[in-house]
Amino acid sequence: MAEKLLEEMIQKINAIMDSLDGTIAQIKKMNESLDNMSQRFSEETVSLTENIRLIVEVLKQFRLQSSKSIQELNEDFNAKIEDLWTKKSIEVITKEEKKAIDLIKQASLAVSNNLYYAQLLTIIQSIREETNRIIGKT
Repeated sequence: MAEKLLEEMIQKINAIMDSLDGTIAQIKKMNESLDNMSQRFSEETVSLTENIRLIVEVLKQFRLQSSKSIQELNEDFNAKIEDLWTKKSIEVITKEEKKAIDLIKQASLAVSNNLYYAQLLTIIQSIREETNRIIGKT
């Protein structure tokens, strides 16, 4: 009888060991999956960071080139006004025309700023969409 009890206990212990082995294997597989997901997330984050850096650099260059272009236009405009002033032909310009010139200058500046902000908003939206896409994959 003692041998039968001992045999039953050994069988139950073996069953428990087999069950624990299966559980350990499942935990290892889950750990590998988490490691893979973490690695992919890290790679995507690095890629996204690099893309953002490149976009910011392009924006800086665009802003610099836009500023140069606007500066060139401004210098040309100022040179023409200077030329008109020296020829005294500026005296015939009325107050309303002077106001119109000021409005054109302000509008040019506003358009330039709005273009820059629109580009920034587009980039932010793209970053949001990319981030949501990455988060959705995990």
